Amino acid sequence: MQCKTLIVLVLGGLVLGTALAFVVVGGVPLTLLLLQDNGQVTRGWLWQLFTSIVVAPPTLTGLIDVGFNAVALALLDGIFGVVYSRRQYYLVFLATAVAGNVASLANGPKELSFGASGGIFGLLAGAVSFDFATNRKFNPSLLIWFAVVFFVSSFVLAYVDWLAHAGGAILGLVLGYWVGSRRDPDTVIGAA
Repeated sequence: MQCKTLIVLVLGGLVLGTALAFVVVGGVPLTLLLLQDNGQVTRGWLWQLFTSIVVAPPTLTGLIDVGFNAVALALLDGIFGVVYSRRQYYLVFLATAVAGNVASLANGPKELSFGASGGIFGLLAGAVSFDFATNRKFNPSLLIWFAVVFFVSSFVLAYVDWLAHAGGAILGLVLGYWVGSRRDPDTVIGAA
């Protein structure tokens, strides 16, 4: 189960965000300095593109986000284990999570965001393109399943940053294809 470390990071992010809410720097809870504040990121606070992946605020929204992300990682681990080596798994997650956060900047300077879902969608989209790269055809059921999950997770649920999902997914498509095109065809079981 490759996802254990990410699940611990995601769940730990809520604990960390809660603990840091009690640490005040310049009159501001430290948690708020680690979430992605688009206005601050555009002023050079680039660390928020990384810290907001694992730090969640001690709010109901933070709890729901962490819960959804942890469950998604656990449920999708079987697919990810077939597609990615351990190293690829973490590198694709981090790269696509940051890509999602960069895409999230398009929400404007007053937006505050957090979460690992851009990275999770990157891993998931990568599974779709990995399947295409290794089998030379799209798996319609995998593609439809991905589209439904993306749509519901991005547009049906409240307080969701669809741009982060899209940014992660776009880079995930590229990276998944790259991983699949370099895999020895005799070792591929299939992503779905």
